[in-house]
Amino acid sequence: EIADKLGDSLALSRYAKEVHAKRVDFEAVYFMGATAKIITQDATRVFVPDSPKVLGCSLVFGTDHAWIERWKKLNPDGIVITYINSDPYTKALSHLEATSRNADKVIVYAVKKYPGRKIWFLPDKYLGYVMKARALELLQKEGIKIDSNLIEIYNHPFGGFNSCCYVHEQIGEQAMENIMEEHPKAVLMIHPECGCASQCLYKVQQGVIPRSKAFFLSTEQMIYHALTSSATEFIVATEPGLIYALRKRVANKTFIPVSASAQCQFMKANNFDKSLGDGYEIILCDNCTKCLNPKVPYEDDKVIHIPRKIANLAKEGIETMLEIS
Repeated sequence: EIADKLGDSLALSRYAKEVHAKRVDFEAVYFMGATAKIITQDATRVFVPDSPKVLGCSLVFGTDHAWIERWKKLNPDGIVITYINSDPYTKALSHLEATSRNADKVIVYAVKKYPGRKIWFLPDKYLGYVMKARALELLQKEGIKIDSNLIEIYNHPFGGFNSCCYVHEQIGEQAMENIMEEHPKAVLMIHPECGCASQCLYKVQQGVIPRSKAFFLSTEQMIYHALTSSATEFIVATEPGLIYALRKRVANKTFIPVSASAQCQFMKANNFDKSLGDGYEIILCDNCTKCLNPKVPYEDDKVIHIPRKIANLAKEGIETMLEIS
């Protein structure tokens, strides 16, 4: 209610770049604030209300840096595409970034720009499987045939997580079928990170679920689709916090969460009291003696460091992502 801008990762990244504010306070998980700082560099002071551990993400905590470094050594010509829900060091190891809105198009871009080379998508396996399938469909429409095995998906349990968003993982494969039976006239809006997404996409491709009733969308796209669709009832498969925004923006339609209990403890760590505080400033540091390990840069209760070398490497992939609609 107090925000100047609401949006998903891509929308907020673009906004942070375009608004030219001297200071931006991100009421979000840490990686979103870090992405904004990487984009704006020294032009904008970026703050988050708590530490990266409190405002974390299962995708960040579930990413094994050593695994990425090993893959790159084994595939020196390989192209790493990283979902924006990742930490700065992972972004720095990558060639390209992507969001849930444009990951399929980023994969297509990589296939065309780097023909015949392996592509590895990480760290969300569910998003990866869905976007790989969609990318192959887009390529097929353009008459481009490739070996699907050239596109690999990160699937490596680490840190107690399973290569996916732990919230979306809770929305299991059968959840969608059960709620569809209860609401047969409703249209499905499915976030590609959901545990049910890959199975739903398969059923759409097989004709079990009509294409006219299933839409794989980012959070921002869900709001737009609800606004423009002639449908009046929607089943929403994502973190249920979005239901509030949907009901507020489209009050004359009905929105049913697949799971009201699948809530993100990290995003919910943002609250009104914290938003009024000084927060933690994200800063870019140069040759910092406190940041001997770029994987674990310095932080205290006032600042969070990102080594400038890491930020500059990460920015290259982010800038390309922002150019791909």
